[in-house]
Amino acid sequence: MKKIRILVADDHNIVRQSIVGLIEANPEVCIIAEAEDGEKLVEKYFKFKPDVVVTDISMPRLNGLEAAKKILASDSKAKIIFLSIHNTDEYIYKCLKIGAKGLVGKDILIGELINAIETVAQGERYFLGKNETEIKKIANGIENKKITDTGSLVEQLTHREKEVLRSLSLGLTSEEIADKLIVSKRVVDITRMSIMEKLGLKTLHQLIRFAVEYWYEHKEITWEW
Repeated sequence: MKKIRILVADDHNIVRQSIVGLIEANPEVCIIAEAEDGEKLVEKYFKFKPDVVVTDISMPRLNGLEAAKKILASDSKAKIIFLSIHNTDEYIYKCLKIGAKGLVGKDILIGELINAIETVAQGERYFLGKNETEIKKIANGIENKKITDTGSLVEQLTHREKEVLRSLSLGLTSEEIADKLIVSKRVVDITRMSIMEKLGLKTLHQLIRFAVEYWYEHKEITWEW
């Protein structure tokens, strides 16, 4: 039977070597490469094309989540399992959002780690031993909470701020919004800055992304300002 080819990434040598030693003791898997940081993980993934990646989340130069995003942006079929001390629903959600296939705790027993690797290699997901129903429930619960929290923030905006946010979601420029609302471009720019401050956003790119995503999530609502 073909062995499952593994790339292991962890910035702590002793931890990485321990993981490698434990995995290699199983005849059904083999280690084909190791990485000590996120940048090396990305580089070695595309060099060796492993069946499964087992990586820490907290690493220098590029953390595991960012490294995984880079890999998945070029290879959406990449099978990535995160090994982390964090095992909350929020971390499960973070891993799911970027397209990872699994999350296991660093206190995991080797038998469960091998089970997680085999499960992911077969195209399924493995998140802390939870079944698909539980995984979907976690994701839906956090998504619903995000929508509720976002809605509360938007409700704090003034009538004009909501008009500008709505217009941004439609792709209008500041000049176009000013013409639509019959105000000066300066008024639109000041309003835009006020929205960003209230929503805790730092850049125009973040604001536009927020506006588009918020409109998409609330498209069934009649927007009457």
